[in-house]
Amino acid sequence: MPKNASSISLKATSEMDKHPMKSIRVLLADDHPLVLAAVGSLLNQSRDYEVAGALTTPSALIDNLLADPSIDVVITDYFMAGDEKFGDGIRLIAYLIRNFPHVHIIVLTMMSNTMIINKLYEIGVRSVLLKRHDMREVLIALNSVTRGRIYHPPVIENGEQPTTVVRSADSISKLTPKEYEVLRHFVRGESMTQIAENLKRSVKTVSAQKISAIRKLNLESDQALVAFCIESGEFQ
Repeated sequence: MPKNASSISLKATSEMDKHPMKSIRVLLADDHPLVLAAVGSLLNQSRDYEVAGALTTPSALIDNLLADPSIDVVITDYFMAGDEKFGDGIRLIAYLIRNFPHVHIIVLTMMSNTMIINKLYEIGVRSVLLKRHDMREVLIALNSVTRGRIYHPPVIENGEQPTTVVRSADSISKLTPKEYEVLRHFVRGESMTQIAENLKRSVKTVSAQKISAIRKLNLESDQALVAFCIESGEFQ
């Protein structure tokens, strides 16, 4: 061993103490305060992550990303109603990926539609997590995503959900992503004109997509459609 090896080692250790590893900065977005509190508390228990903000609207999320280029990861809900500028769902997620390519996007949601989840991965989302699962899975996803990997949570075990929910999920899985988005806005009470404006489509197109969805779900009326969507819990 060289005569000064010990002093070199001590010096290196001292330098590391002066410049600790940078924690991963995470921005949270969800319009449910309890979800923000739960995820924020989970991340604050780890020295690897720093919660850079907890926001309740898409506009606040975008504003924070523009103001702080040091954000590494965004964990966002899929449903966040009431933002006319950026919307939510696919529209918001695609905007984030297009305009902030250096930020890893994780979607934390109640939504379990397979076609939508696959679409999210296709456009660049790094992980999609279901809120009904163990919240500690957020840490597993973050560990994987921040190492440049895409994280797919374990497949839902058979029999985990009540039969009625399984049937609803099976029916909803028949919808295309565009039909699903139309229903999501329709259940909020939006008119066809409002839906067309929010989704940047024509009124004729969104009306046809709603009719197609009703047929695929084997329903007979708008009232039955609303009741189905509320009962499924998918669009909350």
